[in-house]
Amino acid sequence: MKNILILISILLITATACNDDFIDLKPEDKISDDNYWTSASDIELYANQFYPQLFPNSNTFFRNDDYSDNQAYKNRTAYIWDESVVPTTGGGWGKSDWLQIRRVNYALARLTDLTKTDEVKRYEGEIRFFKSFFYFQKVKRFGDVPWLEKDLNIDSDELFASRDSRVDVVANILKDLDFAIENLPETDGAGRITKYAALTLKTEVCLYEGTFRKYHNLGSYEELLRKAASSAEEIMNSGLFSLYSTGNPEQDYFDLFVQYDLTGNPEAILFKHFIKDKFMHNNTRYMGEPATGFTKDFVESYLCKDGLPISLSPLYQGDAEYEDEFIDRDPRMKQSIHTSERQYRIYADGSFEYKICPQFEVNRCPTGYEIIKYYSPLEADRQQNQSVIDQHIFRYGKVLLDYAEAKAELGECTQDVLDQSVNLLRDRVGMPHLTVDVGFTDPNWPDWEVAVNPLINEIRRERRIELSAESYRWDDLVRWKAGKLIENPKTFVGARDPETDDYRVLYPGFTERNWDDKLYLYPIPIQDITLNPNLEQNPGWEN
Repeated sequence: MKNILILISILLITATACNDDFIDLKPEDKISDDNYWTSASDIELYANQFYPQLFPNSNTFFRNDDYSDNQAYKNRTAYIWDESVVPTTGGGWGKSDWLQIRRVNYALARLTDLTKTDEVKRYEGEIRFFKSFFYFQKVKRFGDVPWLEKDLNIDSDELFASRDSRVDVVANILKDLDFAIENLPETDGAGRITKYAALTLKTEVCLYEGTFRKYHNLGSYEELLRKAASSAEEIMNSGLFSLYSTGNPEQDYFDLFVQYDLTGNPEAILFKHFIKDKFMHNNTRYMGEPATGFTKDFVESYLCKDGLPISLSPLYQGDAEYEDEFIDRDPRMKQSIHTSERQYRIYADGSFEYKICPQFEVNRCPTGYEIIKYYSPLEADRQQNQSVIDQHIFRYGKVLLDYAEAKAELGECTQDVLDQSVNLLRDRVGMPHLTVDVGFTDPNWPDWEVAVNPLINEIRRERRIELSAESYRWDDLVRWKAGKLIENPKTFVGARDPETDDYRVLYPGFTERNWDDKLYLYPIPIQDITLNPNLEQNPGWEN
């Protein structure tokens, strides 16, 4: 309780720091700048407030993939249907949206006078990690953004500054991450940020920005891709991580996402831990009625068990019947999408029930392809706000995909690279290995705006399958300049409806969807541009 009261006091400090009268009072019986920033433990406690932001909403995180070709919500998602307008305020640029960056800068400005012991540098590393994390979200959303080195007050000149180039912002992000990597511990039993969590974020930043610059033709990108690969390699070579596997290819992938305690799980680089009766969530219950589902286009991207796509494999049974689609396919398909043979609810007395598929329930799964990744059938986990299933923030499986992609984009993806990355993921589910020459040409490969070779095509497929419903697909489409993929009608239809023998139409009257390149970046609100004439609107949103 004492720590909670101290943390509340800290937040009050940051909220009132711009008030000169408050600062001048210097109360001796309360926490203030003059008596707080004295030790590493002060920084540690201050940093605690940022941890929830790494996974802010446990119930709806997977809904982010509704902004993609992978999933479709019960109602049309306005942004990807190009029906959004420039907001007057907010929109990711409001005061509250910059609050976390102000708070990390508030701390960094007050650490300058502390003796830089190893412990102080460790927790300063945490603060700089969080600053990098928050700024990365801003760059992905807006591109160029102001880089702020200090916490601002209502009369700060920086409030009227122009946006800094994303090139400069990313360089600063990486500078802070390098500080974190150098000073954070390799392991931490309390679940705090480690060196390898910082290396994972660095890998993500470098891969995202490197491929964004490459495919949007924004200049040099090779150095970023090399940093992505080298950061991933450092994680891989640490010997601390591996893929979770018990040797059961029909179950291990599913089980990875429904574990009560990820402590000791070799794939968990950083995770959110829940505790019975103290810190719980509603994710499993929500997964029972998410009002979203996988699309026909996504389902067709799964390979067959012989490693061939459905366009080429003799194993493919077609989709005349729902269950036919799952026969002899990549085992991750049945471990991600509900089938009639899977137990849907398991009660405390051991009894259970099934759910016949497909069902087109608007508030459950409008597409018929119901997401079961993260879904526990145990009735105890379905109780409202009673679930304690841990949730991944950074997992090793994604690091392997990032590594393979970075090497492929550099033209350096050898068979050894594949065997250390993609093929380990395939081994977990008993799928044939990917080879450098791929060995086939899939007529259904996506119609990328910027053409790629067969190997990159298959690495992207692997990424799409392995990371389904993990909220990465929108970012991937943006950085690959692949927004036009959502124009494919199969990205907003569902399974074949047994009653009509036609694919489920999600939005009657809407048979096509058009992409606009302005959607690669979000607009800056009208009020902010009005108040600060030095801000320029993102392309395509000017009127």
